[in-house]
Amino acid sequence: MAKSYLSVVIPAYNEAGNLKNGVLNEPLEYLRKQKYSWDLIFVDDGSTDDTYKLLAGLTDKHIRVLRIPHGGKAAAVTAGVLAAKGDYVLFTDFDQSTPINQLDKFLEAHKSGADIVTGIRAKTEHDTLFRKIRSWVYVTLVQVVVLPGLKDSQCGFKSFTHTASQKIFSNLLISLPTGEIKGPYMGAWEVEVFFLAKKYGYRIDQVPVRWIKYVSDRLNPWRDPLFMLRDTLKVRLYDILGKYDQV
Repeated sequence: MAKSYLSVVIPAYNEAGNLKNGVLNEPLEYLRKQKYSWDLIFVDDGSTDDTYKLLAGLTDKHIRVLRIPHGGKAAAVTAGVLAAKGDYVLFTDFDQSTPINQLDKFLEAHKSGADIVTGIRAKTEHDTLFRKIRSWVYVTLVQVVVLPGLKDSQCGFKSFTHTASQKIFSNLLISLPTGEIKGPYMGAWEVEVFFLAKKYGYRIDQVPVRWIKYVSDRLNPWRDPLFMLRDTLKVRLYDILGKYDQV
């Protein structure tokens, strides 16, 4: 695809149900109303259902679908970001927990000089007390160990200038898979992304967004937080060992 003003990257893993329920109707309608040029990149992360078939059936000329071996969310997002040609690159979750109409605020922040804009889940809907407590504990840990001042590293709605996105995602050390991945896998790739952003001196703006909790059995509520904790501590360890000084 030719260069565009905005590239939107959406990772997908076994999303056939959401596709059939029309989850893409709102983002597609929103993008088609914009006056600027855009393209939408779906990255099928080795789905075992009809996700790829359904995505490949979309006929919009602005859409392209990449397919990668299953490697988890970080691998899918990285593949999409590195393929993006937009002046700005937005990553958003497939289920649209943060509605795409929140993007307007992000583009305004970029126009004022931000290299990276990340959502802060200031207004959450349908969330549980357990999730809120777990999220608070993890966010606090991330702030203490790696990213002081960053209020919400995990919100699935982030945008980058093209230059920042290419440099950061080309230099991830711990986020990409090194062995066989089974089932959904997320890890703490966003922590490493923000760590590199700060290391490279990029300006990060934090913008409050609406966030809706959709019911899902995709991630294990006990196992996956442990993986995220491991990766967060690993970023700090790599920093101490000077591994990031080489990228």
